[in-house]
Amino acid sequence: MFKLGLRSVLAHRLRFVLCTVAVLLGISFAAGAMVFTDTLSTALKKNFSTSTADITVTPASPIEAQSNRPPTFQSELVDRVAAVPGVASANPQLLVSDVQILDPDGKPIETYGLTSFGSSWPRDARTAPFKLIDGTPPWGTTQLGLDQSTVGREGYTIGDEVRIVTPTRAVTATLTAVTTPGLAGVSAGAPLVTFDATTAQLLLLGKTGWTSISVAVKPGNDPETVTKAIKKTVGASVQVRTAAEVTADGEHDLDNTFGGFSTVLAMFAGLALFVGTFLIVNTFAMLVAQRSRELAMLRAIGASRGQVTSTVIAEALVIGVIGSTLGLLFGVGVAAGIRFFYQHLHLQIPTTSLQINPSTIITCYLLGIGVTLVSAYPAARRAGKLPPVAAMRDDVTIPERSLLVRLLIGIFVLLMAALLYVLGVTAGDLPGAVLIGLGAALTTLGVVMISPVISRYAVRALMWPFGRKAPVTLGRRNAERNPRRTSATASALMISVALVSGLLVIAATAKASIDKSITDALGTSELVITSDGPDSFSTQVADRVTKVSGVDAVHQVRQQEGQVGSTGVRISGVSDGTLDGPIIADFDAGSAAALRDGQALLPRNLAKSLGVGIGKTFDLTMTTGKHKLTVGGILAPNRQLNTIVVSLPTYEAVGGAATDSVLYVEVAKGTQPAQVGTAISGQLKDYPSIQVRNQSEYAAGARSPVNQASAGIGMLLALAILIAILGIINTLALGVIERTREIGLLRAIGMDRPQLSRMLQVESIAISLLGSLFGLAIGVLFAASIQSAMVDSGLGVLDIPVLQLVIAVLASALVGVLAAVWPSRRAARLDVLRAIATE
Repeated sequence: MFKLGLRSVLAHRLRFVLCTVAVLLGISFAAGAMVFTDTLSTALKKNFSTSTADITVTPASPIEAQSNRPPTFQSELVDRVAAVPGVASANPQLLVSDVQILDPDGKPIETYGLTSFGSSWPRDARTAPFKLIDGTPPWGTTQLGLDQSTVGREGYTIGDEVRIVTPTRAVTATLTAVTTPGLAGVSAGAPLVTFDATTAQLLLLGKTGWTSISVAVKPGNDPETVTKAIKKTVGASVQVRTAAEVTADGEHDLDNTFGGFSTVLAMFAGLALFVGTFLIVNTFAMLVAQRSRELAMLRAIGASRGQVTSTVIAEALVIGVIGSTLGLLFGVGVAAGIRFFYQHLHLQIPTTSLQINPSTIITCYLLGIGVTLVSAYPAARRAGKLPPVAAMRDDVTIPERSLLVRLLIGIFVLLMAALLYVLGVTAGDLPGAVLIGLGAALTTLGVVMISPVISRYAVRALMWPFGRKAPVTLGRRNAERNPRRTSATASALMISVALVSGLLVIAATAKASIDKSITDALGTSELVITSDGPDSFSTQVADRVTKVSGVDAVHQVRQQEGQVGSTGVRISGVSDGTLDGPIIADFDAGSAAALRDGQALLPRNLAKSLGVGIGKTFDLTMTTGKHKLTVGGILAPNRQLNTIVVSLPTYEAVGGAATDSVLYVEVAKGTQPAQVGTAISGQLKDYPSIQVRNQSEYAAGARSPVNQASAGIGMLLALAILIAILGIINTLALGVIERTREIGLLRAIGMDRPQLSRMLQVESIAISLLGSLFGLAIGVLFAASIQSAMVDSGLGVLDIPVLQLVIAVLASALVGVLAAVWPSRRAARLDVLRAIATE
């Protein structure tokens, strides 16, 4: 039976090409993700195995979230570690992220997603996290070192002046040392600027402190034993790890840094395989229907039900194997392209040959073959039910089940979806959004279940405006003839359009909500200063802005990650008067006066989730430990203050970083804000990432991430729509083969080629509009429900972009026209007499 299935594939190669393409697309992205991840992991293991110290000691952060102020310890701890028996040397290190390196033109260098780091020069080269390649170690605030990758890419040489921006100030220094990039941990492969130890503490921290200790063990001592001794000596305030543990943690950190590519590729793979499933299901359903007599003949000459089923399964197996093999090869090419991309950018990422592990190969074949077989099984099972006597009839067809059971199941699923929508809107915030997402998934499934029942009536209504001419009527009836086939073909497009329309509405809603929140929140602050680089910047910026002519007042806002219980939060410190005009704050309870008493203001949604109110206390955990705060006010939703808000003295008392996140500038009366903004920009030329914007420009900048996310997701959804188009083309092409005799008769009684093309176009447009309108309804419903649940979390305004949605529907109709081009040409080329003679 396998040979018979293989011969069927070879005899009807064109029929199976699109199925193979659907499998190929999904597997290529899955394979690319796995090969790239394995290659990077192997390279990192090779690098770390020769680069880490015997033991590494780091402060134990009391919070899980990454902070822009790393936990540190003092030199006293270094001395205690050095005194532990078995320790040969204990060398303190300082490593701080978000250090900007400027190119010779004064612009921030391109890091391609990597974080730039600043580091202290090591005391002992044996345990150093980087190596000196050329020059001499830097000394003082006028000298620095750069990694070889940055030096080569930007064209710097020893003796050049290099400008950098640290968390505490902007610095211009002479390049005296060229180093390797960081060899271990989160800084591996990233741009690295180095200073002598004292200067590094001054410029990177603004105070004394270290972020780690690299320990070398005396020869003959067991690192595990020494590690235990260090833990016993220094207690639980630090984390003590062996080289093997540092290696594992470093690989994990860097996998996360570059793992975004793998995640994106995995999303492409999942979506391609999911939408491709509809294509495969429909193709095999049509193929089995077309070959009903052939399959019945097999039963007549002695084949059992199982053998007929296995014949169709064998065809699916061939497609799965071919598609998986080609997808695996394309995936290797995708991984090679990503690696070439990084190497072409001269990023010093550890390299090795492409790693094609057996697990990758096995996973790709299991996915590709599994999806294909599962998709083909329903049609194969129906084929096995053909009675042998059917081979003697010309009009043999495979009996199909009643749609009643499917309709009842679909209605039940839709009722469950409605319940989830109601619960989601009632719950609100993130839990509600999750429930609504599940409801949207069930809605889609329910519509897929009931669509064969309603598709005949929906197609008739959609095609009514096109008139009653013969090609239109015939095309409409062709779409109505087999509602299962029509709905299955439309379902792939429906899912794609539902995602597209839902995201369009959410994106438009987010932009409108941002505009309203900024308009409502920004009061007397005509100018807003933020950074497009690191989230925070030196307090020197505020000092300079204050001195600019025309500036009446500068209000500082600082932010830091923290934790309340197991909930990650952000805490903001605001200067005096910030909530008295520059930012307009509405209160559900309390007032801004509570800040002067050292109390905290909580946004409504956070207070609700924590279950606290006015006068209640809560424990805020920072990198410096736990701090008890009293609730002095509950804030209404406010984009500018969606954090725990305290005064600057309180913020500093709980260990907040001494760097600003936002500056709100009030301009003196009679002064033009544009002129003041230009003057401020002139004073901040050595801070190229600082942006000085008026309120409308600030709102546009706040919308930028939404636009970027929409563009990225749009690429993902374009793939789904492409596969949906392939499904329509496949359905029409197989329909032409199925109706060859019918087409011949139509041509014989006078239908010309243009009329035949229009007939197929009408059928294609009917399928496209059916899928797009169902998808549009689901997407808009989903997005509107999400907005109603997230009113207090930043989506306060529902905005439905009607014009964009209408364009999407019109584009679907255009897709229908284009999808019919190739099948209509194929139908038009049929020889009339041979077509009539076809059985």
